[in-house]
Amino acid sequence: MDPVTHIVSGALAGRAAADRLGTRAAYALCVLAAWLPDIDNFVGLGPEAYLRHHRGVTHSLAGIVVQALLLTGVFRLFGRAFAPLKTFLLALALLGLHLWLDVITTYGTQLLAPFDDTRFAWGSVFIIDPFLTLGALALFGLSLRRGARGEPGRRLAVAGLALLVAYPLACHGVRAAVAAAVPGVLAAQGLEGRPFEVAPDALTPIYWKVTVQDGDRLLVGTTTALPAASRPLEFDAFTRADPALLERLTREAPVFATWAWFARHPAMEPAPASPDPGAERAVHFSDVRFHSTAPPMRLLAGRRQTPFVITAVFGPGGELTRVLYGGQSHPLRSAGS
Repeated sequence: MDPVTHIVSGALAGRAAADRLGTRAAYALCVLAAWLPDIDNFVGLGPEAYLRHHRGVTHSLAGIVVQALLLTGVFRLFGRAFAPLKTFLLALALLGLHLWLDVITTYGTQLLAPFDDTRFAWGSVFIIDPFLTLGALALFGLSLRRGARGEPGRRLAVAGLALLVAYPLACHGVRAAVAAAVPGVLAAQGLEGRPFEVAPDALTPIYWKVTVQDGDRLLVGTTTALPAASRPLEFDAFTRADPALLERLTREAPVFATWAWFARHPAMEPAPASPDPGAERAVHFSDVRFHSTAPPMRLLAGRRQTPFVITAVFGPGGELTRVLYGGQSHPLRSAGS
């Protein structure tokens, strides 16, 4: 989830806990705990390391226990209001809420790191959700109004925290309803029986992304929440990444092995070929999980603005010469490694 939503979740918890702890420093504890796992954005990770480690150990179940202990030790220095057990449990709850707000997106969160690098993604909410963020922010603002001082304000803050849990659950229900309607839509378009996935898109729960595997193609389209899900889907078509080529590249370039582990729906697109027979040729690989056809994203980013693109460059004899990712050229494995 975006950092604003995480910070708002901490502010809501601070509003709910400040009176109980008897200090406004509770805001600092709660906001810091709600944001802290994203510290992995600021530790100098390079492009490949970011793919591997963002939402890694700092976003794991083991990691949040360590972070809660660290926060308990630091805030114990602020005075007796921060009793160790109470502070630890409050910090752990906010760190856990951070994990929840990330798992509900499609990016993938390594909950079991460092023991297992499986990426968990529930896929109920888009990574930026104005309905959720603005709703929580509005409840926080209302909780601070003069007429809401004391217990009424605390109740509004608790309602904001409840929204952060209940809204994704409601979106998951909408997603299930959309997924139940999609097979009929695909059948009407000659795509009966094709494997598909429904995922959140910009302005979920209004828009939902439908990714269809059709032979060597990946089709990405947008549907809307029921009852409009019966409308025909308009697709952007991609060529699925050749599994044999992808396997070869993961053997020859470490960064490609990391990218392939990260990607959910890999696609490939050759760059325009040069007429010179001795020229290099490039193939771009993207993860269409991050491609959007929703009207808001079409308006903001155009048709082919997909992040996390990696490029393999081949010599005239088909040998891999370079791999480009994140604006950098990455090393290849030596023949003996």
